[in-house]
Amino acid sequence: MNFENTREFAQQLDANDALSSYRSEFYFPQVNGKQVIYFTGNSLGLQSARAKRYVDEVMADWAKLAVEGHFYADKPWWDYHERFSVPLSKIVGALPDEVAVMNTLT
Repeated sequence: MNFENTREFAQQLDANDALSSYRSEFYFPQVNGKQVIYFTGNSLGLQSARAKRYVDEVMADWAKLAVEGHFYADKPWWDYHERFSVPLSKIVGALPDEVAVMNTLT
């Protein structure tokens, strides 16, 4: 494919983008009522539309269970480090026992 600096070429690329269906899974900021093009992905990417629901679920467990949420929440917190090791190891190209998942508990 040869690059063309035209609107039509850009629209063609957009129409053939295999990942375009994921666009609806994120919130895009607006300025003066218009959706903006968002290029900041290295420090704070767009919020996933699912993120608030997941955070709200954990917050509800925390409110209801306090410290017992570590063990009795719908998704108990105590073993996050174990549950996340396998998927994170695949992302970084390591073995699960070579990945350490940390939190902010001091």
